[in-house]
Order: sequence, then structure tokens, then C-alpha cells
Amino acid sequence: MFGSLNRKIIFGTVVRLTPSFAIPIIGRRNENDTDNINKPNAVQSTGWDRVKAMYSKNEIEEVSMELHNVAQATMSGILVGAFLGGFAKSRDAYLTFIENNQATTFKSTFEAKKKLQDFITVSFARGAYHWGWRLGIFTGIFSLISTTLSVYRDESSLGDYVSAGIITGAIYKANLGPTAMLVGAGVGGVLSLVGGMLIFSILKLTGLSMEDIRKSLYKLREARQDQLNQAIDKAAYEKNDNLTRHHDEVVEEKGVKNIEEIH
Repeated sequence: MFGSLNRKIIFGTVVRLTPSFAIPIIGRRNENDTDNINKPNAVQSTGWDRVKAMYSKNEIEEVSMELHNVAQATMSGILVGAFLGGFAKSRDAYLTFIENNQATTFKSTFEAKKKLQDFITVSFARGAYHWGWRLGIFTGIFSLISTTLSVYRDESSLGDYVSAGIITGAIYKANLGPTAMLVGAGVGGVLSLVGGMLIFSILKLTGLSMEDIRKSLYKLREARQDQLNQAIDKAAYEKNDNLTRHHDEVVEEKGVKNIEEIH
């Protein structure tokens, strides 16, 4: 009797519990079900989200760290191109002036030196202008493309440099036709490959990454800006302090007056 009763209880329990096991297995997961155990700690951003953040300003209207580094690279390219082009042109100008004025008679040595200096200065300015903006644009485009690719992929690789070099070389020679674009792309790819291998070799030896370098450059910029703000605040404080001291001296000399007495 008790055995029959136990079998009925067990059978009834199994029948009642079967739907609770079977439905989750054969049914679809409800859209409101959540997995709090394997839930990630932060929302994973996509590549386009990171690129959009790179080209956006923050809450205090400052550009992103990546764009700031691109601007620094562009300015560095302009300065390097200006110096290299200026020195190269000034050297050629010196030799040209000597060759073209061997039989020229000057009134004095001072006049000859002045004309030579003027000729070299003008040539330096032309060379700086000729190469400065070209190298600046090339460096800016290369840095912008490589940085955008690394931000999209969330890591830096040699392929980013090679791709940026190919695209930049093609754009740089776009005005000369398709053949020149292919040559420029090839030269840009080779140069960026060599430069990228050198950079990544140095990074591997030092144990750093491009992200670390970008952050260091951005922190350096913030430190310079902070020092500038401190200097401005100090100058304003000293100015106000001198103004207050002068006001106290005038009050002590002439005494305190009411507005009615002044009029």
C-alpha cells in the first residue's frame, strides 16, 4: 500500500515538474531574460563609435587626443620641411651667387656681403615655403589615415602604416595622372613599410605602444597649458594686487569721500 502511494507521489511530482524543465529547453529565450553572471562590465564600443569619438569634441570643446597628435605631426612636418628646404635652397643660392658674380664689381665688400645675404635669405624663404607645406600636408594625411585605422581596429599594426603610406602617396601624386598615382602609392607603401618596421622595433624594445606615446604627448600638452594658465593667473593676481595697493595709497592720501562730495 505504501509502495503504491509512494509511486503515485513520485509520478505526480515528475508530471508537475516536467513542464518547468522542458519549456526552457525547447522554447526560445525570452527577450527580457538577462544573464547577470556573464554580463560584461562595460558596453563594448564598435570601430565606428571610436572613430566618431575621435572626430568629436568633448564637453569643454576640446578635440580628441588622436586629432591633437595628428595636428602636432602636421606642424612637425611643416617645420622639418621648411628647415630642410630652406637650407638646401640657401646652399644652392650661395654657389649660384658666387658663380654668377665672379666678374661683378661691387662698390665695397659690405655691398657684396649684403647682396649675398639678401639672395640667400630670399632663397631660404622660397625653399622653406616650397617644401614646408608639401611635407606638412603629406605628414598630416599620413598621420590622419594611420591614426583613424588604428582607432577603428583598436590597435596599431604595421598594416596601418603601409595602408596610410599607399593612400597618401596616391593622393600626393593625384594631379599628375593615374601612372603617377601608382608610382606614388608604391613609393609611399615602401617608405611607410620601412618606417613602420623601424618604429615598431623601437616600441618592442622599449615595451611601449603607440597608445602610450599618444597619451604621453597629450599629457605633455596639458602640462604646458597648465603652466601657461598658472602664469596668466599669477600675472593677473600681481596686476590686481598692484591696483589694490595703488587704490589704498590714493585713499590714504585723499581720504574717503562720499559720492555727493565728489560731484
